[in-house]
Amino acid sequence: MRGWLLFLTLFLTACGGSGNSVTINGGGPTGGGPVGDEVIILPSYGYQVSTTPAAGPLTVRIPDEGGMLGISIDFGTTLNGDVNVSVDANNNISIDEYTLQTLSSVTVNSDAGDIPFLGTFDIEVSEDLLFGYPQPRPPDAGVFEVLMPGETVSVTVINGGFSSAEISLNGGPAVSLTWDQLEGLLDDDLALPWQRRAALATEVLKLVLIQVFTITDTFNVIDDALATVNPAVIPCDLFTGTPPLNVLLQGESTLTWLGPGSVPMSGDDFHWSFTDCWFNDMGSALDTLVNGSIELNDYVEIVDGQSQLIGSGFNQVIYNNLEIAGTVENPVNTFTIDPRNVIRVSGGFDLAFIGITG
Repeated sequence: MRGWLLFLTLFLTACGGSGNSVTINGGGPTGGGPVGDEVIILPSYGYQVSTTPAAGPLTVRIPDEGGMLGISIDFGTTLNGDVNVSVDANNNISIDEYTLQTLSSVTVNSDAGDIPFLGTFDIEVSEDLLFGYPQPRPPDAGVFEVLMPGETVSVTVINGGFSSAEISLNGGPAVSLTWDQLEGLLDDDLALPWQRRAALATEVLKLVLIQVFTITDTFNVIDDALATVNPAVIPCDLFTGTPPLNVLLQGESTLTWLGPGSVPMSGDDFHWSFTDCWFNDMGSALDTLVNGSIELNDYVEIVDGQSQLIGSGFNQVIYNNLEIAGTVENPVNTFTIDPRNVIRVSGGFDLAFIGITG
């Protein structure tokens, strides 16, 4: 068995967003708000991630010896949390912290590919998970459980000088691990299956939350750019040497507004495409190359009569076999792709943010 930790590394690196600041344009008629009034950003928003009828579960596949590894994530309607934000004088939002709330749950099928791995299990939050920012980072507090018939694995956040975790099976003795040690169990064939399920569940939650906040990065482009220039083309990192065969020296991502009218409005659709979009991770020898697209459909942006942004999101987020490949520099200034280090993402989810008032 190989590749689970690698595929999560690729996915998280390529989809981890570009920082902790999201800009929302303060002017213009968005979602029915008063024309010319500045939109007021509330200090807190609740969010919900749920299954979209337009696509199957979020599914990631990676090639492996003997076939294709696969994991699918079904959100149901019970993944909920809230996010606290700060706003500067230019109406730029900075995320301070966010939570994943008690009773939030997802169903994971780790046998969605050709090769069985760890079966199907549920992840349920039993005490609110609290996360600082920027991401990805482990939670600072909380408990979640990994559930399958006859097996309950508890993962408890231990907050010392830096947070670590305790994992236990069916109420038995707890095993203390750093987050790195816990993640490392994924590729440890000698680890017990329940321990590896705890590791996989930890990475699945991280993956899902990163997707949620990566998609919100598009709000910046929608509000600040698309009303003036459509599509909005964003250059990706420039290769620092010779790119892989048939790959552009500098690719791009393109966000296209598909709606009518003069400015994006609620109900509009968007197409987010990636063409040889390279992410140069300066802290790692493994970088990522993204190709493919994501559909962001049925946009929601609601501004009330007091100019407060009280709702935002997409009723359909659909991954069109998005391809994420790992690139390595060997020899110096020459980049290549190992075909075993290519993952594909399909399926999707719904994403909604609701303002918390009072």
